[in-house]
Amino acid sequence: MAYLTDEILRLTPHPIGRICAVAEANGVFEWANGLSAIITVRSFADTRSVVRSVVESNLDGTATRPVSSAAANTRRNPVVVAVWGPVGAPGVTTTAISVSSVCAQAGLSTLLCDVDTRGSSIAIALGVMDETPGFAAACRLAGRNELTISEIGRIANTVERDGVRFSVLTGVPRASRWAEVGSAKVRSVLDLVKGIYDVVIVDVGFGVEENEWIDDAPQRDGAAREILRRADSVIAVGNSDAVGVSRIIRGLDEIRDLCEPPVLILNRVVPGSGADAADAIHRFSDHIVRSIIPADGRAGVDEAFGRARSHPTLWRQVAEHAGISLPTPRKSRWRR
Repeated sequence: MAYLTDEILRLTPHPIGRICAVAEANGVFEWANGLSAIITVRSFADTRSVVRSVVESNLDGTATRPVSSAAANTRRNPVVVAVWGPVGAPGVTTTAISVSSVCAQAGLSTLLCDVDTRGSSIAIALGVMDETPGFAAACRLAGRNELTISEIGRIANTVERDGVRFSVLTGVPRASRWAEVGSAKVRSVLDLVKGIYDVVIVDVGFGVEENEWIDDAPQRDGAAREILRRADSVIAVGNSDAVGVSRIIRGLDEIRDLCEPPVLILNRVVPGSGADAADAIHRFSDHIVRSIIPADGRAGVDEAFGRARSHPTLWRQVAEHAGISLPTPRKSRWRR
């Protein structure tokens, strides 16, 4: 047994054998699973099946490489997607969870980050009991130049429902702790996790104000601005009522200089209001509503995963509009 060092990696692919990595921590597993010519398992007990499959393939004269095509394809182009909405936007958090769910359902290694420094709620929505906010812990390690792949695997939580699994870095529980998530640290964290996971979904707060008269002091909304700048795409969430339409139009103007035109969706839309709201938004902002997600009456913890499986096609469309390449969905126990 040896550690997966650079010397070991240079031996791949080995002409007479296979290299199997045992990676129990989530972040390490996703990283190792993306390496070419490496078989990755989560425990030593799983190595028995690996040995069996290698022996059988050698007897058959065929090569085996148990890595999904999804991981192989997307590993070359990982995606960071920010999910944002103006104040009062309905279901920004559940949108982030729903997109994470469909990505994980499609076989992509997925990390969901809560960087809403004004009102984080992902841990509550998913029922995660986390004494230490994961994203803030990652930022502290980044500030000390101690953030590594193994540390991400240690501090990230794993959420699983009905066979769908993804990792979560929870947010700060109190708005007064916003300074723990500085923009420079956020940049370092994103750079690292983008090399580990196929898809990184980031839930950001509504505030994007910049205090231009303060040069060196920490910015209250610096984390949100940094994420919007560095994200490969942004999903903007709006409401279909009169107040929601007004807010999303103003909000889109506020983030105009921070990112490319976002993927605009209307969430929790009551019947009959979506088309009129989309027309009004296009008329006054030139933005096109890409998806209209109907209200389904779910509430509580069940809502987070329930909404993803109640409208799977719509959420897949949202993910694909955001630049996430989703393979054909695999079979699941999600049944209605």
